[in-house]
Amino acid sequence: EVGAVVAAETEEIAEEALKLIAVEWEVLPFVLDPVEAMKPGAPIIHPEITKTNILPKESVGGDDIFVNRGDIDKSFAEADVIVEDISIHHNATQASLDNWCCLVDWTKDKLTLRSNSYETDQSRMHISQMLGLPVHKVRVISSYVGGQFGRGDTGDQPFFLFTALLSKKTGCPVKFKHTRRESFHDSRQPAIYTGKLGAKRDGTITSMYFKSIGNAGAYADHTMFALKFAPTEITEVAFAHIPNIKMESYGVYTNKLPACMMRGVGNSQFNLIFGHVVDMLAEKLGMDPIDLAIKNFGHEWGSRPDKSLVAVLTAGAEKIGWREKRRKPGADKGARKRGVGFSFHPAWHAEWQETRRGEIQVGITLNTDCTVILEAPTVETGTGSNTCNVLGCAEALGFLGIALDDIHWSHVVDTETSMKDCVQTDSAVSYLQSEVIAHAAKDLKNRLIEKAAIVMNQKAEDLDIADGRVVSKGLGGMTVRELMNHGDLTPLVIRKSKVPNTEKTGVPYIATFSEVEVDTDTGKVDIIRIVVVNDCGTVMFASGAEAQQIGGQCIGVGETLTEEIIYDRETGIPLNFNWIDYKIPTMADMPDIDPVLLEVWKGAGEYGACGIGEGTVTCTPRSVLNAIYNAIGVRINDIPVKPEKVLKALGKA
Repeated sequence: EVGAVVAAETEEIAEEALKLIAVEWEVLPFVLDPVEAMKPGAPIIHPEITKTNILPKESVGGDDIFVNRGDIDKSFAEADVIVEDISIHHNATQASLDNWCCLVDWTKDKLTLRSNSYETDQSRMHISQMLGLPVHKVRVISSYVGGQFGRGDTGDQPFFLFTALLSKKTGCPVKFKHTRRESFHDSRQPAIYTGKLGAKRDGTITSMYFKSIGNAGAYADHTMFALKFAPTEITEVAFAHIPNIKMESYGVYTNKLPACMMRGVGNSQFNLIFGHVVDMLAEKLGMDPIDLAIKNFGHEWGSRPDKSLVAVLTAGAEKIGWREKRRKPGADKGARKRGVGFSFHPAWHAEWQETRRGEIQVGITLNTDCTVILEAPTVETGTGSNTCNVLGCAEALGFLGIALDDIHWSHVVDTETSMKDCVQTDSAVSYLQSEVIAHAAKDLKNRLIEKAAIVMNQKAEDLDIADGRVVSKGLGGMTVRELMNHGDLTPLVIRKSKVPNTEKTGVPYIATFSEVEVDTDTGKVDIIRIVVVNDCGTVMFASGAEAQQIGGQCIGVGETLTEEIIYDRETGIPLNFNWIDYKIPTMADMPDIDPVLLEVWKGAGEYGACGIGEGTVTCTPRSVLNAIYNAIGVRINDIPVKPEKVLKALGKA
């Protein structure tokens, strides 16, 4: 909570001024655990909203039971085999290395914001609404920023606002920057999941039940979106052939940090329970979990046969040495035991899932010397999507005969001069913008042919462009550069808008395979190797995609083994808002990682691609937990898996 804000000429003066402000805080009872918060007599966080701490369904997310297909009770009663268990996903934070900062200049009636947020249009809209300014009086500029991992989606507009108000009051530009401690202001949605599967003896799954209790923290933010949206999409695609499914979810206010957006939103939490009960069911049936997965989820869906899951699991199993290394759980001799595990998930970033974005806009400017300026507005956060766009542009403009270095991507996103910002979320920017770039390139070619027809006094249908030359069915021809230098030397500008393609074309899959070694004397878990497999339809930028796969494992490994926000149980105060006590992995902590890219599934549109950036994180925690079980023969379903949890599971603590 913000008690007071101060502006001064130097940071040191501002800090001294803050010390002179006395704020009286009323100390209230607190509750950190969502299950405790739901009990009668628990402190009520927002009495004006709910008397039970449970988020009201009518305003955030709809009905508590959000999927209800078939007759779940009857199907479980008739099942030959049933497994049921829980998993607990904790409150890791995005751990962006750069702190939030902004510079606001509110002069007269015009507000200009420069920030390291990757959401320019959204920030402009929020500032306009909250400060009562017309949209054209708000300008937001952003350029190169650090990795965000969902941080920009988490309600950081307040510090823009009070910085703006200070600028207006002082008549000067005002800079604001979070401290490291202040940057720990939200986390992934912690969730307690119950999962239950029913199946026939041949392994056919007939019943699925999932229930989540989400720790919303002090404010709801995206909790219900994460815990309902992702499972709903998965139900529609990967679970399309399961006849009986029930899912319910409850968001609960506590005094923890607000639960917000983070890479792999909702899917990481759901996969922790989904991959668990699938592994349990396979063991109870005496099946290899890969065979069980393919039997139930490697099906046809939509308009095309879906071979993605078979390819993904086959590639991952071969790479990790699944058949050779997998053994009876706990069978390894000695104190140090090894095991392998995997988990799989729908990739969930196909184009048809991005229709809520609305139109995607790009611009191509062809200069008179045949160099190109590409406008594909999205803030550069290091994901590689903008490199991918330049590569896609070069391919689409191949008829010009230009080199990659002839294309300049305009890296500054400015709401006053740019088109609509395609926000760096949903792992979708690369293929969404490249798709529109391809259409813009076709328009550019048609415009050039129209111009050439006039200059060459020929019919447009008799002309074509290849290798930088306008060629004619008749006699003659000219280079595109000669054509562009004809007349008034005006660059040719193409602006293109397009909504995402809604054709549904099956399910692309992802999987992570892990090999671990567990020291049963100390409880320490070492991840030896990770194989991450993504079927992305079309590999548009191979080294960039592999970088996503490898980099994503840093988040996955950290969430699984070490990262956790720790609270003082006596006061409710967070204790480790720093890089010493909040332990993200360093390069020295990372295992060997083998990235595998496949092109089996094909989506709609020019490239038939899907995003992979967030999906690379989704399956890592569960794959490691399944590998730990294979090593020691005892299941641990609460992350992070610190040594004391292993020793407790083994009965040694």
